[in-house]
Amino acid sequence: MKNKSPERFSFGELRSMVGGMKAGHAPVRFIGKELAMLGEGHKALQNILQPDTPYIMEDCRMGFIRKGRIRLTVNLIEREYGEGTFAFIYAGSILQINYMSEDFDLCGMMMGNERLNAALGGLPPVWYNGYAPFFTVHPHEEDAAAVKRLFASVWHLLGMERFPDETLNGLIRAIIHYYGYLKNAESDTAGPGTSRGKELFNSFIRLVNTHGGRERKLGFYADKMCVTPRYLGTAVKSASGITAKEWIDRAAVTRAKVMLRYTGMQVAEIAYAMDFPNVSFFCKYFKHLTGLTPQEYRMK
Repeated sequence: MKNKSPERFSFGELRSMVGGMKAGHAPVRFIGKELAMLGEGHKALQNILQPDTPYIMEDCRMGFIRKGRIRLTVNLIEREYGEGTFAFIYAGSILQINYMSEDFDLCGMMMGNERLNAALGGLPPVWYNGYAPFFTVHPHEEDAAAVKRLFASVWHLLGMERFPDETLNGLIRAIIHYYGYLKNAESDTAGPGTSRGKELFNSFIRLVNTHGGRERKLGFYADKMCVTPRYLGTAVKSASGITAKEWIDRAAVTRAKVMLRYTGMQVAEIAYAMDFPNVSFFCKYFKHLTGLTPQEYRMK
């Protein structure tokens, strides 16, 4: 079995998908490995992404759902989204498609770090908190129409033979800032401040996404957050309805799946990298949570 790196998958598989289509009719337009935009891409995602498989986002993604519904797990959190949802996924996130309706269609862009830095002058978005964020907004019709026009302008520009590069950067910058504006607007109307329990849960999830590949004990996260394991466990269960141990297990299994799919590492090497005491323990742990051995998952 030949494993592909997530980064090459992002641009390479898209290029393969549209390679046989007539110029001007392809659903994706590219600028090297800096930027790719999906215009009207009905069935495009079904052709290139396998369900129930985790993908590392090596680049930023932003776009909106034209129609249909999709259920995603992003950084351990599963949600279902429909028409009118606008989403931003920062590089470093882990995404898995769990369900996609037959009529699902979206418009969106993925950007390499070089293009993102050029558009934002080397600075991260003002709302970026240092972790791998994913957020969605559901703007009113007027705001939604404004953002869609910005996307349409980028699409038109990418269809031209020549255009000023700074104009493209300006449009990308405008879209990112509009997303930030919409995110802040929804936060302002969400009611009074976030509860202590919700704040703890959000901090816990960020830490689990960062350290979940190796750290599987609740005490580690409680120490990082300066609370007792019992208090943290209660807060996480109250905020999410899921135990802290299950969140930690989800993170560990997701990391293991990524390594099994995208690297040539032996199972024993993965067990060592994830700090399991031995390969047998890792295999039993993985099968208990997935129903498959690591090798069965790799060959699936």
